[in-house]
Amino acid sequence: MNRWIERALDIQPGDLRSGVLLSSCLFLTISAAVVGKVASNALFLAQFPAVELPYADIASGVLVGFVVAAYLRLGRRISLGRLLVWSPLFFASGCALFWVVAHYYVPAWLYPVFYVWVGIIAVLAPTQVWTLANYLLTTREAKRIFGMVGSGGICGWIFAGYLSKIAAKAFGTESLLFGMAALLLICSGLMAVLSKGGQLKLDPERDRAVGVAGTGQRNLRDSARSVFSSTYLRAIAAVICISSFTTTLTGWQFKALAKQFSQGKDALAIFFGDFFFYAGLLALLFQLLLSTRLLRRFGIGPMLFVLPVVVLAGSAGVLVLGTVGAALFLKGSDQVLRYSIDRSTIELLYLPMPHSVKLQAKWFIDTVVWRLGDGLAGVVVLIFATQLHWAPQRISWIVILLTLVWLGAVFVAGKQYVALLKDSISQHRFDVEQASTLALDRSTMDFLTSKILASDPEEILYALSLFGVERQRAAHPVIRGLLSHPAPEVRQKALAVLSAAGDKSVLPSIEALLKDPDRNVRTEAMLYLVYHAHIDPLALLAEVGDFADYSVRSAVAAFLARPGEAQRLEAASQILNGMAGEAGEEGQRTRVEVARLLGELPDSFDPLLESLLGDAAFPVKCEAMRSVGTLGKLSLAPVLIGYLSNLELCNDAAQALAKFGDRVVGLLGGYLVDSSRPTDARRAVPPILVSIGTPAAAEVLSDHLLERNTSVRFQVISALNKIHQVHPEIELDVQMLETTLAAEIMGHYRSYQIAESVRVPGDSDDAVLRAMSEAMRQELERIFRLLGLLYPHLDLHSVHFGLQSNNVTVYDNALEFLENVLNSQLRGVLVPLLDGKVSPRERAAIAERLVHAKVENREQAVAELVASDDPWLKSCGAYAIGTLGMISLQTELDKCLEHPDPLLRETARAAKLRLGTAAEP
Repeated sequence: MNRWIERALDIQPGDLRSGVLLSSCLFLTISAAVVGKVASNALFLAQFPAVELPYADIASGVLVGFVVAAYLRLGRRISLGRLLVWSPLFFASGCALFWVVAHYYVPAWLYPVFYVWVGIIAVLAPTQVWTLANYLLTTREAKRIFGMVGSGGICGWIFAGYLSKIAAKAFGTESLLFGMAALLLICSGLMAVLSKGGQLKLDPERDRAVGVAGTGQRNLRDSARSVFSSTYLRAIAAVICISSFTTTLTGWQFKALAKQFSQGKDALAIFFGDFFFYAGLLALLFQLLLSTRLLRRFGIGPMLFVLPVVVLAGSAGVLVLGTVGAALFLKGSDQVLRYSIDRSTIELLYLPMPHSVKLQAKWFIDTVVWRLGDGLAGVVVLIFATQLHWAPQRISWIVILLTLVWLGAVFVAGKQYVALLKDSISQHRFDVEQASTLALDRSTMDFLTSKILASDPEEILYALSLFGVERQRAAHPVIRGLLSHPAPEVRQKALAVLSAAGDKSVLPSIEALLKDPDRNVRTEAMLYLVYHAHIDPLALLAEVGDFADYSVRSAVAAFLARPGEAQRLEAASQILNGMAGEAGEEGQRTRVEVARLLGELPDSFDPLLESLLGDAAFPVKCEAMRSVGTLGKLSLAPVLIGYLSNLELCNDAAQALAKFGDRVVGLLGGYLVDSSRPTDARRAVPPILVSIGTPAAAEVLSDHLLERNTSVRFQVISALNKIHQVHPEIELDVQMLETTLAAEIMGHYRSYQIAESVRVPGDSDDAVLRAMSEAMRQELERIFRLLGLLYPHLDLHSVHFGLQSNNVTVYDNALEFLENVLNSQLRGVLVPLLDGKVSPRERAAIAERLVHAKVENREQAVAELVASDDPWLKSCGAYAIGTLGMISLQTELDKCLEHPDPLLRETARAAKLRLGTAAEP
């Protein structure tokens, strides 16, 4: 029965219990407030003219401030649970006292005072329930349940309207005061039961520590400061104040015209009772059938406009017609929409905020700001109706003007709501890659700065190697100071790093190092002077003769190859060729020096550079690749591309290729599309195109967005994300992005179809499903990366992190943000994939409607897995064939045995063995 009701109300399992509890509380408080309004309006208008109503409205607005101040002071001393019990009990006692006085004495001051008393109850009592709902529910839960909670309030309107009519006829209008007291007394009892039973999970100690309902308020000044210090809260306060201002004016019009057609307090009570009864019925239908669905379909922003637009139309009708029927339509439309669609929408505006700020601001806005609008309306009526003698019909001019301002306020509030959702999600974003990079740079810099003379030389050498990777940062003053470090290996490494960075500011220090006690330091100093000070190495050799042999020859070769009068390319070539032909450990060091030197010499040694690219020693190859990139030797680019499949050489090859720029883009694009190439090598191409970062590189990536291999496609999409972050001015192919996104979403839905077909009933540890979940996680990441390219102004990376959070509030805020920023078509297909309340079975059912293709049985599902272009999914399918004993798919396993992916081959081999074992008698 519960599930049937949940489906009928369009809510999720578990929502019904919370919704019933909160809606019951709101039912009782609203019933009491409406009965009080019927009684107070009828009793006041029976004794005083309608133009006297503004005095009572103004008094109510002023007194609410004092009552709330006292309420906050009391709330700092008791817990939320006790406050929820005692407040309606106090209100019930007051109503009982008014009933006694009205029944036996009826002094002249009674009805105006009772009118103000009811106004205070109508503000505080429902606010308590809505505050509690905000305290307990997340954004997504509230979006589902608030419609139900609001329905409880609307049922209260219906019940109160009918009760008021029957009681006024049978016992007189004064009897409504007793009924009001009884309803509040029942509400107090229900709150006591809920608090003691722990149903609302209240923490008395915490609530007492932080203040009223967890707000931490001390006084009205703190509350006002919290509202006016926030742009978003100011927007909400403006909406509440203007709407209260406007609807109080329309309410006065309605009451004034009603008095013209009804005589006597009982007749007025019956009229108001009928009005609230029928308006409540319509509001209930709106709430149950439309509110939740409209909020989910259109989001909060558009729904904020519904009530002001209808009030604008109704006011125009009153202005033109001036009849009680027009006023009835205006007030009825306001009553129906305000307590159905508009109330739920307004309450949702508070949810993205932190509890401490949200509840503090909400109390102030829903009490003081709301009544401020009533007071302002009273002042306007006093001026225009009492002093200037405007008829109720003419007040519509003011209402229309205020409604236009109201529309502007809700526009701002809707925009601010989306911005606040974005900020709340971004606070929980943790970009691991960026954080690691920043931490590495900072720790290295701090280390070198603070440990330059006292640290272990091994640690400094490691830190210097990190600087060597980022050569543009190598010329830091801290590194220059290391030239005088006690450890010779530190001096040598610092000198090599400064030389690679081209730092000439240390030239005087380098000349002093020619006489360093360590031979390696002297050698590095001579190389620095030859490369950067253009000193003749033979002259240095004559001054200081104790140098490593390779350093002397490389220095001489560099000097002879340099353009100028002393240039001797043939002699330099002979020296370098001789060095490149040396073997052994010292020979490898010599060849590394030659490969490095070629990148700094004139472009005249192609055969030697090509031979070093094929050297057996990896350090020589790596240095030769760097030289190829430095010289921009396009003829040798295919050799570099060939090394992309080698894990040890891939990074150096990629860095060298990136230096070619647009000249190598076409070559890389051809390699990327060639499915016969190793997958690992193809996956290395997109990051190279990111490093190039030109429109041509982005175009190549866009052309390969629909790459069949999913791992390569992921790299392509990731590369486009990075290019767009660094170069947002580069225009992307939006149509291709939308096509790819649609394909990814449909593919993700298809995965749910297959997963549900493969699922083994009762098996909670299904290995196939666990393996598929990893592939589906990657599908979802590709979807979000594509969304980031289509909506670059939105922080969808943070949304993705939020959807992976274990914090329910963060998760719901992320999902709510998506619902408010995506267009309706995309929202309709994407949100069900992300909403944790939508089960995999339900997603599979949605997939069947969208994909228009069924998965008839488990065998078909496994066949689709094996036929996938994703090696991981193919491995899942191969595993399923062996596990489930699907002999009919044995030929597919044979194909997998020939696949280049090693994991797939091993999985297929194991599946074949399992099938063979199962086939044995």
